[in-house]
Amino acid sequence: MSSADIRERLHDFINKADDKALEALYSIVQSGIDESDYTLSSEHKTLLEERLEEHEKYPNSGSSWEEVKDRVKLLVV
Repeated sequence: MSSADIRERLHDFINKADDKALEALYSIVQSGIDESDYTLSSEHKTLLEERLEEHEKYPNSGSSWEEVKDRVKLLVV
């Protein structure tokens, strides 16, 4: 079963489930969530801040999305 199929089935279940089933499902989901899974480390925050400052100083120094895709296509060939 594909991820898309699983998502669709879960959405269907959630839309039809009673309160007890929803609470049980939510408990399962919450027990598997670790805040460190989605919290940036201080090193990553610093890197993002530096990149934002660089972008604000030189907003046209980057590449367009089309340029990036063209470069990737060259690597894949």
